[in-house]
Amino acid sequence: MAVGSEKDWLMVFTLTGALSLHKALLAFALGVKIVEEAQSLQTHIRSVAFFACSSPIGVAIGVGVEFAHSDMPTKTLVEGLIQAVATGTFLYIAFVEIVTPELNKPDLPPLLKVLFLAFGYGVMCCVQLIPEGDEHIVPVNATQAMTELVTGIPIP
Repeated sequence: MAVGSEKDWLMVFTLTGALSLHKALLAFALGVKIVEEAQSLQTHIRSVAFFACSSPIGVAIGVGVEFAHSDMPTKTLVEGLIQAVATGTFLYIAFVEIVTPELNKPDLPPLLKVLFLAFGYGVMCCVQLIPEGDEHIVPVNATQAMTELVTGIPIP
């Protein structure tokens, strides 16, 4: 959704790169899970098709929200609701589908796993405190040339 609602072309390319890397890792994890499961071929195909369609649908929703002709409070409310659903889905999957089965494995003591989980959350919270820097970065050299080449829009 963030890619579709972004207006700056440089940020679109940055977000697309991040999304592509994220989807590649998720595709690998999905592939491993599909191999582990003893489901029918039709179920596997449906899973992969849903996975492949999810990002373009998210981008389309972002574009639709961004270009909707509604007042700013309504647009902000819709964006907030969509972000809340995405965050809730992420937290549900993280805690129910990943953390709980991992804590139940007997490979390491559960307390050690919880400590590493808390450490990871602490690191992510600290990363949020790092300032983003100048938001008016003008692309130079190869970035500017590539942006102009791909989009056809000259950058002043």
